[in-house]
Amino acid sequence: MYKELLKYMVIGIVAGVASYLFISQKPVTINVVETKEVYDSNVVNRDSYNYIYDSVKNSVVTIQTNKGRGSGVIVTDDGHVVTNEHVIRGANRVNIISLDNNIYPAKIVGIDAITDIALLKSDFKGKAISFSDSSTVKIGDIVLAIGNPFGVGQTLTKGIISRTNSGHITENPLDEFLQSDAAINPGNSGGAMVNINGDLIGINTMNLSLGGGSDGIGLAVPSNLVKNITQQLIKYGRVVRGYIGMSAYDTPNGVVISKILNNGPADKSGILPNDIILSLDGVKINNIKQVVKIVASLKVGEDIILKFKRDNEIIETVINVSVMPRTHKSIQR
Repeated sequence: MYKELLKYMVIGIVAGVASYLFISQKPVTINVVETKEVYDSNVVNRDSYNYIYDSVKNSVVTIQTNKGRGSGVIVTDDGHVVTNEHVIRGANRVNIISLDNNIYPAKIVGIDAITDIALLKSDFKGKAISFSDSSTVKIGDIVLAIGNPFGVGQTLTKGIISRTNSGHITENPLDEFLQSDAAINPGNSGGAMVNINGDLIGINTMNLSLGGGSDGIGLAVPSNLVKNITQQLIKYGRVVRGYIGMSAYDTPNGVVISKILNNGPADKSGILPNDIILSLDGVKINNIKQVVKIVASLKVGEDIILKFKRDNEIIETVINVSVMPRTHKSIQR
């Protein structure tokens, strides 16, 4: 599926988030803490990380479905729980199991398969975790992963951040991960990755392994992205993304536009099939993944400057990012 997505990427699917497009509803409360530039030396030098576990254990739950088990993290005082989309994929029954082994039926509020995030809600309130700013995470930072691997019960593993902004690991052009060597095993998916202050920096998603075990490459969806997706799922029940209404693919001569959506933003700006993208907002374009990443950073209603080549002429145009429609027809040659 992702290979086809890369070959003929409908740029509109991933144009970014429109958090304020619709009528305002009840505000969503997600606790965000101020990032500490220098950690307390008394904390860093402690011989145990039990104090972190104690501060977070009641914010992490087990997710039970008719397909299997995973982990989840309580993110609001109203009982919203974040997990991975793949944890609840195909399930017709979902329960949340608290640390004291009480079981609560949960409903699925919304999912976003692109970021592998799902949001659940139950009558169990628990303790909402505090979010840290994942953009400040640095290589070498100590992190801890909390979840329920193999269904053995809640466990804690420790590691360091090995890489930040670890994209292009999967074939999804929008993947974005924090990479660590903390042990991530089956069942850890959807659990919390926290810093030494006990604040959420990511949702554990998967590990890369040759033999199926933990080989020291664990991946987590960054907390800033989790927060963004969560707020939209609470407000709209889905992730609202924009589009610019065109498809393109890589060639030896550059990124070539293959399709244009009728009356879409790209169509209205004068772009045609077979035009070659040269730059977006001043950034030179070498491949389709660049296009996807740049467009994904835009908000609906924002303008993007596209420079392209048509025959031997260099042309510049402005595209206004719009809301992606449910269905569309395109023009192609």
